[in-house]
Amino acid sequence: MSELSLQGFLVECEREQLHRVQAIQPNGALLGGVTGDSCIRFVSDNLAEWIGSTWQEVLGQPLTKLLPNFPPPTSGTTSTLNAENWMQLSNEKRMLHHLFDGAFGSLDGLLSCNENNWLLELEPSLPVAQQHETYRPVPHHLYRMPYTELDWTRQCQALANELRAATGFDRVMIYRFRKDGCGEVITESLIDDLSPYLGLRYPASDIPQIARTLYLRNRHRQIADVAAPAVTIHSLNEAQPDLTLSDLRAVSPVHLTYLKNMGVTASLSFSLTLYGRLWGLIACHHHAPRNLPLAVRERCAEMAQVFTLAIGGYQNHRRLMEVNGSDHEISNLLDALHNAEVNSIITATNQQARRPSITPNQTLGRALLSLVSAEGAALIDDDQIITFGIAPDHTQIREQLAWLRAALVDQVFATDALSTLLPAAAAYADRASGLLAVRVGRFTQAGKRSERTFLWWRPEQPRTVYWAGDPRKEVVGLDTETQQLTPRSSFERWIETSSCYSEPWSDSDLLRAKKFRNLVLRAVNAEVLQ
Repeated sequence: MSELSLQGFLVECEREQLHRVQAIQPNGALLGGVTGDSCIRFVSDNLAEWIGSTWQEVLGQPLTKLLPNFPPPTSGTTSTLNAENWMQLSNEKRMLHHLFDGAFGSLDGLLSCNENNWLLELEPSLPVAQQHETYRPVPHHLYRMPYTELDWTRQCQALANELRAATGFDRVMIYRFRKDGCGEVITESLIDDLSPYLGLRYPASDIPQIARTLYLRNRHRQIADVAAPAVTIHSLNEAQPDLTLSDLRAVSPVHLTYLKNMGVTASLSFSLTLYGRLWGLIACHHHAPRNLPLAVRERCAEMAQVFTLAIGGYQNHRRLMEVNGSDHEISNLLDALHNAEVNSIITATNQQARRPSITPNQTLGRALLSLVSAEGAALIDDDQIITFGIAPDHTQIREQLAWLRAALVDQVFATDALSTLLPAAAAYADRASGLLAVRVGRFTQAGKRSERTFLWWRPEQPRTVYWAGDPRKEVVGLDTETQQLTPRSSFERWIETSSCYSEPWSDSDLLRAKKFRNLVLRAVNAEVLQ
């Protein structure tokens, strides 16, 4: 067994080309062809088990030979579309009920079509006994909009409980992606004898970017049995199907090993997409093989989609409340800036070079610190510095200013780990582990360009993070016999305590800073116009 670095592991995962795996899971069969052409060019090896016709018999034949009545009528009328009309690029997957009666009984079809090819996947139809429960509307209480943190917590738990009841899985987790790419379990519903994962974080490497892209394109992903052998796809003229939209797509060997290391035999995931980005996932785990019919998975995906409305509504409500609540504090700060007549003070200082510093205005200091709950702050006009509260010395502040101007173009910048970006800041981490900077360019009365900068600092605050496994040991191996990558095997609760971090700047802090900058800039422009 030879070891690979984490970076090497991520590179190899990206190279896996999950959508080009050329195999499916055995709990269904697959047919496919080129977009716009109904000729069957891709067939799974197990087709005969499902419909009686072998892959050799259908490969290269038009789909209508296998399905004379395709496409099926829509809305109770006779369809006037031909097969090629159905094989066009579409963002939606189409579920086709009772396409075949085979050895497994009635089969449903799932038709998808991307820019490369169409896929028709066949799975057992929903048993009659499950139809009443599955076709019920999404529970009304999942549509409730959370307005408080307690409402939000209850809404998350309600969804997890509903999905565990609907799927029968042992564990259901709502998993949120953080800004650093790591995932965090924010809610879970589980059977009594399982250890909780609530509050644990998972490294970003657990879900490579290529997998996240596939989650964005698909509402759900089922792995019915990690031990089930994959089924080969046969292709006409050695063409390779693009399985991006496939529900049956075979599983990466790395991910299968990952699930086995977790003690998971079956998994089911639902994408939580907000404003075109992957906000998080709902992950369901089970100790034994479990294969849910497509209709059940679709109903659960509808519940997940309804939940994204709650995510967006809650975030927007909080943002609105935070912005409205900041108006009074920003107004106080602008008044304090005006009353302090900072410009005239600094001008007087420039004329009296022997004055070592500017006497801070207490009202201005309180307003600055209060705006973003900081321990220290500074107002800098070009190279003149006024400090408030617990702040670095002037030499250290000038060092920060030089770094900001040289390395960053952002007019509003924030970090809760300044020393990781500016190593010299480690020497004063007890005063300034966190930095929030707002820069406002302006022109003086003489027409020269100058810059006014506002800095806020937060002191070091030891940070405790609970991980599912030691994140420092993200070293993987390469099995010399199978030449397959092997992921981490430890998911034991591991506690990490970090130094040189401050309390993170919240979205509310950043919104206040941006709004404050806009109003300062407006005031500067008004002065110029006068």
